[in-house]
Amino acid sequence: MRKSLLSALLLAPALTFAAGSAIITLEMPVGARQLGMGEAGAALADDATAMYYNPAGLAFGPLADEWRMSYPADAKKAPYFTRMASRSKNGFFSKSELWAGTAEGILKFDGEEWINYHSITLQGNAKVRDAVKVYVGTERGLDEYVRQVKAFNEIKTAEDEKHVVEVKMPWNLVVKDTITAVLYESRTEKLWVGTPKSLYRFDGKGWKNYDTELGNHRVSSLVSQGASIWIGTDDGLFVYRNGQFEQKGKVLPSQKINALAWSESRKELFVAADGAGIARLVPKKSVNDKDRWSLFTQEDGVMDLNPLALAVDSSGHVWATHAGGLSHFNLRKWEQVQFANNHVNDISVDQKGGIWIATDKGVWRHLPDYATASGRKAELERGTAEQEGSVKKDDEWVHYHSGNGLSVNKVWTVIPQGNDVWFSTANGMEQFKDADYQVTAFYEKLLPVLNIPDLYHLYGGMTIPLNDWGTIGAFVNFVSFGSTVASDDIDVDDLVAYNSSEIVGGVSYGTRFPGDWGLGLSIKFFYSDLSSGAGAGEEATTFGYAFDIGVLKKNLFIPRLNFAAGLMNIGPSVYYVDKTIEDPIPLTWRLGVSYEIFALADYKLTAAVDYNREVVYDDERGNPEPFYIACWKSLINPERGGDGFLEQAKNSIMQGTLNAGLEFIYSNTIALRVGYLHDQTGKRNEVDFGFGFMLSDMLQFDFATIKDVGDNDGVRDGQMRFGMLFKF
Repeated sequence: MRKSLLSALLLAPALTFAAGSAIITLEMPVGARQLGMGEAGAALADDATAMYYNPAGLAFGPLADEWRMSYPADAKKAPYFTRMASRSKNGFFSKSELWAGTAEGILKFDGEEWINYHSITLQGNAKVRDAVKVYVGTERGLDEYVRQVKAFNEIKTAEDEKHVVEVKMPWNLVVKDTITAVLYESRTEKLWVGTPKSLYRFDGKGWKNYDTELGNHRVSSLVSQGASIWIGTDDGLFVYRNGQFEQKGKVLPSQKINALAWSESRKELFVAADGAGIARLVPKKSVNDKDRWSLFTQEDGVMDLNPLALAVDSSGHVWATHAGGLSHFNLRKWEQVQFANNHVNDISVDQKGGIWIATDKGVWRHLPDYATASGRKAELERGTAEQEGSVKKDDEWVHYHSGNGLSVNKVWTVIPQGNDVWFSTANGMEQFKDADYQVTAFYEKLLPVLNIPDLYHLYGGMTIPLNDWGTIGAFVNFVSFGSTVASDDIDVDDLVAYNSSEIVGGVSYGTRFPGDWGLGLSIKFFYSDLSSGAGAGEEATTFGYAFDIGVLKKNLFIPRLNFAAGLMNIGPSVYYVDKTIEDPIPLTWRLGVSYEIFALADYKLTAAVDYNREVVYDDERGNPEPFYIACWKSLINPERGGDGFLEQAKNSIMQGTLNAGLEFIYSNTIALRVGYLHDQTGKRNEVDFGFGFMLSDMLQFDFATIKDVGDNDGVRDGQMRFGMLFKF
């Protein structure tokens, strides 16, 4: 017993996390990001460390699948968004990008916000005029272009220009018309844009206009095939290769092309010819070879002769939209899917083989049986006759509409991008964020001033989204207290060294309710060993369980203001050696608010404040009260009471810990953080500093450190924290 008391005397005052209670690890904060913000995270619970700060954060994106309005449209210009194109992550350290065509040019999504410009860094002695000349690709009208760019960047004088390092070039400086087609060609990293009058290409530095080479055509569709770009127009089909344009498909009965789709697996181009049906082209492979054309009409099973959009799925099947439904080519024959009393507008395929269908009555996600692993296996086992059935019993159809995600039913365009799906609707640009799995790891060496060997803290966690059901997660929190030396008598020769550690593991779950409310629950199991390897005598060990319950309200009163509340570490008391001496676990109220002060294209600033109040309370005999009594009695009867209600309330509040922090993110790549922690009971006044690097859409590293500014011993001064977040 003496050993456990000695350990408690040595450790509790030094760590000052859970004074008056056992199982310090239950209160050990995690995550270098939050620890760089004064350990505030209850209302900012948006990564895998939410399982510690507030499990209700698992109910919202990016931890959970989520619908959101990304860019409201001008109701007078519907449909405001006309076309979309995406650049998916093509490497571990790359980031995805999205471009949207509108009625007035292009917008780009940088991962956080929509921006209407492209940034160019001036090199050497380059002037704004030099950068504009490269960007517009011509000297014709250059003076007017320069004037517009300077006005856009608020450059009014020559002196202003001397201080310019980064110039913002408006996307609509060159392409001002309605966008009728957009394509990002990943092989050459070029953006192709079609308008009612011309074709443009952006290579990352400047624009090229092909009105001279291609002529004045309304471009309706763009698709890439290796080094070739296929261009559908109202006046025929063209192909661009090695700087040359060639017209194709003159044999088609209609030269008005509505849509194109390339089948990489079969090396075939499918063409939606207005009033003629769906044509298939097998391009020639050599100069002496010939293009091979075939045309599918209603006699072949196509729904009608006016296909509107085309898509090729992961199995090489072709899907075409018509005003009243779909035509599906299963590589053997055409089948039809009717959409009664509805109008089908667009179709696209996600990376999992799901087919998204945009209509006037919402969006359908169709996962064919043949696109699943079990379906592909069954396909090999079934006979040919059965394979040709139009709809399998295991086909999945899910309908999204204004009642379960979308803000409005009318959807013009749909495009999957990675795990996300984007929708151009009558209300603007909407996004379905298919949440990633998240894995986080955290390490800190504790109390560096004391230089105690093997005194460190580790945390690991993982979250798994469950579609419409919310998100589940699992975590482990471990603290090694190092070695402690103790003796059973006064003889210094009888010293015994033993190791001490605690581990907490558990699972968390969060789900969402209407009105932007989230509810979360954590179930935790812990094991505390204060005398491992002590030899003879009873070892000071204990184990038990605890619960956390939390709520999170998004957009409280005003947009971007979040409120959180939780009761943490609900559970029975524990004992180490003597059953008659029980120690309570650190039952704690946690309140928090966070507010996104501003979120611009390149900058984002967020503030967060937490208040943590331990509410352990003993009865008249010195035994811990159960949580449902302690959670309120400790508040109204603080240990250091005082005379009168106001004095008691003040003392009760001052027995809590105040955490506050700011996070500034630049270009969704670099994060700078600062925080403050005030703990009057534990005599802590600390300023925290942190920074983070978002290396890609998948990987983030964070670092934080502590600067003690109080009059105490400052044992945490200089303590370093390291964190990692991985998404997949």
